[in-house]
Amino acid sequence: MKFMNKGALVAEAGTQDPRYRDMSAYDGKPFECACGSTHAFYSNLNESNFATTGANAKMIVSCPSNAETYTLIKTKYKFMIMFDHFVSLAGTNG
Repeated sequence: MKFMNKGALVAEAGTQDPRYRDMSAYDGKPFECACGSTHAFYSNLNESNFATTGANAKMIVSCPSNAETYTLIKTKYKFMIMFDHFVSLAGTNG
């Protein structure tokens, strides 16, 4: 995972998706946080969504232990229909 400041993290994420996406389908799924721990994803941690291709989702989430730490995560699917896991791409360490 790459570490950077929040401005660079937003730039790394790409184009922000202006549409609302309900991410509650991923609630409870683990992701590797920039703080070094593994946390369960909950849609209330989702800071913003970004444009991706296909069914994938890319989002910046805040750490439940430290609100100043953010992680850019992307969904990965099996056979393009079944959620498999999150990939942590980059983060900040507040």
